[in-house]
Amino acid sequence: MPIAPRTPAECFATLIAWLSRAVAAMSGGDRLSYLLIGQIADRLRGIKRRVVRIAARVGDGRYRFRSVAPHPRAATPRRADPLPKTFGWLLPLVPDAVVFRAQLDSLLRDPGMAELMQAAPASLARPLRSLCRMLGLSPPPILALPAKPRPPRAAPAAPPAPPPPPASRGPAPPAWMPRRTRWTMTRIRGSPRPA
Repeated sequence: MPIAPRTPAECFATLIAWLSRAVAAMSGGDRLSYLLIGQIADRLRGIKRRVVRIAARVGDGRYRFRSVAPHPRAATPRRADPLPKTFGWLLPLVPDAVVFRAQLDSLLRDPGMAELMQAAPASLARPLRSLCRMLGLSPPPILALPAKPRPPRAAPAAPPAPPPPPASRGPAPPAWMPRRTRWTMTRIRGSPRPA
């Protein structure tokens, strides 16, 4: 009896299951704490569940792309992620993950997986990008983040206009006036005080 070929979702689920076992094998001694192992396993389980669910919907023809509108509660701050965010952060913690990195790279190049990503790029982008970041693997271009629009460049500012010349307040007082009168008149008119 011939064995039916495995779907990309089944291959992905198997890969995640074996990767989770490699993470669990790092327990004991001074390797990884049980808390960290549990957090990594939860992340892997969530990625697997999401990818397999979307693949099942695409396979059944039930997948519909939905534009996600911002939720009213979206302003609520999200809980801080306890796991690292650096590129390839799982590799130093679990050296055996290098094997699964190569397998994931091969699976993402598979034509069946490429069709699945083409059918639901927006829904698969986040979980697959997260897994690629964990394993230090560049995601395929179809999963790349959309480029952020650049803010429009501000027009260069025009040089400031020169200040207008001071308004003339009339001629200086004549020299024949008494000095005190001339000084009072110059203060009123704003011209320099005579010597």
